[in-house]
Amino acid sequence: MPLDRKLAKVVSFSILACGILVCAAPAAKAAPQDTAAEVARLQAEVREQRQLIMQLVRVEQEHYDLLLKLIQGRASAADLPAPAGAAPADAATPTSAASAEAKRPARTGVLRGKVAFPGGTFKDVYVYIDNVKSPPAHGHTFEIAQRDKQFVPQVAVVQRGTKIVFPNYDSVFHNVFSPTARHPFDLGSYRAGDAPRSVELTAPGVIDVFCNMHSRMHASVLVVPSPLFGRVAPDGSFELDGVPLGERKIVVWGPRSKPAERTVEVGAGGADVSFTLEVQPEVAHNNKLGQPYGSYKD
Repeated sequence: MPLDRKLAKVVSFSILACGILVCAAPAAKAAPQDTAAEVARLQAEVREQRQLIMQLVRVEQEHYDLLLKLIQGRASAADLPAPAGAAPADAATPTSAASAEAKRPARTGVLRGKVAFPGGTFKDVYVYIDNVKSPPAHGHTFEIAQRDKQFVPQVAVVQRGTKIVFPNYDSVFHNVFSPTARHPFDLGSYRAGDAPRSVELTAPGVIDVFCNMHSRMHASVLVVPSPLFGRVAPDGSFELDGVPLGERKIVVWGPRSKPAERTVEVGAGGADVSFTLEVQPEVAHNNKLGQPYGSYKD
């Protein structure tokens, strides 16, 4: 039953309870000419009406509690009990919340897969769903330290909207920057003791991070569009639960491989998919001005 009809029934029951109370009040006052028997009969009726009102109040309290859970997303309209006087449910129809949930069609499935990587290892290889979007993870932070002239960690996977903080623990200056077209940035030069600088990554995809002074410093940050991602196991297997049903674009990526993608149909029974990765050698990069690195000692 729609929520507005359930609310209307709650209101009608409350009006009925108030009506009984109003009608019962004058009846409780016996007229002077009433006999003792008539007064006793009226008093008995008032007690019965009071008990009925209390029962109605308890029922409406249960309705209110369930409606509150429905609004907060902790229950569904199917969980609301039928109001007093409604026809009883068929005995063969499940009435518990668990039974009702079991009857609802599945909305998500499990994606299972296997990755082959000839000539490579599965360290830092990840899989994610590319065409499922969720709100940005504003307020989430992730730290990539600058330590011993290296980024630590050198590979990170974060949901879009995450703020990456780059503290410098070295006594020398570093200048964190990224030339990646989808999200270029330059945090300037600072060293240990200076306030760490940060950037919020809002564009899904791979962001390459470098230091403008030390050419060997490199980190790869994979920005994913939703929480539907996971690390590929050492044997090349992976499993993602809670994938919305429908046609889904699956991407497998690692810092030392070319990304691979496939589109599969995820049904109530899930889906299985396989990939083969190719090794991608690391290539030289320029500084933030697009020029070769100078003689600064690494």
